[in-house]
Amino acid sequence: MEREINSFEVAVGAAAISIFKIGKEIRGEVIEDIIVHDGVVKLYNRKDELITEIIDTVLRGNTGM
Repeated sequence: MEREINSFEVAVGAAAISIFKIGKEIRGEVIEDIIVHDGVVKLYNRKDELITEIIDTVLRGNTGM
């Protein structure tokens, strides 16, 4: 089952947290969609092109609902 979310946080190393959210820039692209499918978080740009996939422990997701 796929689901779209507005933001999520992942652990990066022992103490750091990275927050990815719609509108934030990553790798020179602005995140327009965040899709979670089978434990993989996929970030897409405005052209629906995959920016990156993140396979990591998601600490918290925000559906905006």
